[in-house]
Amino acid sequence: MEDWVRAWLEEQRRKGEKCLEIKYIQNKPYVYRSTSVYDKTTKSPKKVSTYLGRLTKEAGLIPKGSRGSRPLHSFRTVREYGNAALMTEEFTDLLPVLQDAFPDYWQELVVLTFTRVTGYTPLSRVADVWDKLDNILDIKPDCDPRTLSRVLTAVGGDRTAQQMVFQHLSSRAQHLVYDLSFVFSCSDTVNLAEFGYNADDIWLPQVNIALFSATDTGLPVMIRGLPGSVRDVATLVRSLAEIDAPGATLVLDRGFVSEANENLLRESGLQFVLPQRRNSTRYETRIHLTDHFFYHKRLIHAGKREVDGVTLYLYEDVDLVAEEEKTLYRLLEEGAIDRETLNKRLKRAGRILIVSSLAAEPREVYDLYKSRSLVEEHFAVFKSLIQADKLYLRDATAVFGHIFVGFLCLYLYCRILNRIKKVGMTAHLSPHGLLLKLSKVYAVRSGEERAITEVPKQVRKIAERLELNIFPNV
Repeated sequence: MEDWVRAWLEEQRRKGEKCLEIKYIQNKPYVYRSTSVYDKTTKSPKKVSTYLGRLTKEAGLIPKGSRGSRPLHSFRTVREYGNAALMTEEFTDLLPVLQDAFPDYWQELVVLTFTRVTGYTPLSRVADVWDKLDNILDIKPDCDPRTLSRVLTAVGGDRTAQQMVFQHLSSRAQHLVYDLSFVFSCSDTVNLAEFGYNADDIWLPQVNIALFSATDTGLPVMIRGLPGSVRDVATLVRSLAEIDAPGATLVLDRGFVSEANENLLRESGLQFVLPQRRNSTRYETRIHLTDHFFYHKRLIHAGKREVDGVTLYLYEDVDLVAEEEKTLYRLLEEGAIDRETLNKRLKRAGRILIVSSLAAEPREVYDLYKSRSLVEEHFAVFKSLIQADKLYLRDATAVFGHIFVGFLCLYLYCRILNRIKKVGMTAHLSPHGLLLKLSKVYAVRSGEERAITEVPKQVRKIAERLELNIFPNV
């Protein structure tokens, strides 16, 4: 019996009430008056209980047949529980780091992350979306759009606090992939946005985004906003100074190929994997293809050779050779190339040359090279997650804050994606799809009481397969 129930019962007895009894039904106290009468059949006393009403801590005894007067705060609220519980579970590891790095703003950062990972949510809608979610963390953020705008500016200007988050994530990484991408800006006041090269040849001011991703954890590690005209390896070296990844191997793309960049990488002491362009003179180096392996059922011939302090790795994809040969001969028949160009290109058809500071087996370096697709996937997700407010932010610090929030959304998205990948369900389920399905489970609150609604059969099966321990009795 709870203390407040016992106190109420003792108070009634002091007032002269007799024969009162408390019975718990579904963990709720009910009041009965219990007496005994003589049963002529059994010739013994028989207990008779008369139901008087329900006992509540706020209103006391609510007599039978009366609904009682409910206090204002006891009205029921229904909020989405399943998706909020999943996001809370996957974000738990990063919460202590955010609390240490941003003691004044971490709650607003959590709200921005949770509301934006599920879809397009500008600042003006954050409060409404947050109000739909069950507040499992029991936090009290200020969701006023003006406050959130100030938070973006404050967070964007605190690079030291951001580095605390990046260093926490990078400390677990062994293999990093690095790349640059961009987002356009229509703001006249963001001096970070500059005209620069982009693959779409669109002449608009842009902000370059530098992103590190860890291939061994499948998570983003660090992000930086850069002027749109900056695209060189110097940004890479400066970015590495902000994270904690001793001994990590960097995997780059052909856009970083140059003698100056390679020398800079060597001088920095970084382990790197750098694919070469098809017109590289290094293809003329004789390398015997003495090794072979299969990559996704494709036969790959491989060989390596040490030259000038680095190792050249040469690969020949048998399927790619056939495809490129067909393309080259078709170009010859169409008159797009001559016979001399054909013969020159045939020598390099289906071949990939990689320069690396690593002395490893060809298969290991090839796997690292192929892992570059991870950062490209992360960029695609990141750009979809930062659509809200990105075009009209007022200054560079607000842009940095917006990019950092997008990074947190990407981190949470990848955590959920990793859980789906682990059980092989990526063909049928995406993180957004999983959050939508879980949103069918609600938390119902009435005063201090809280209950979780029934879990649909399909959602229960998905939760069991993903090993989600967020639902009672699932």
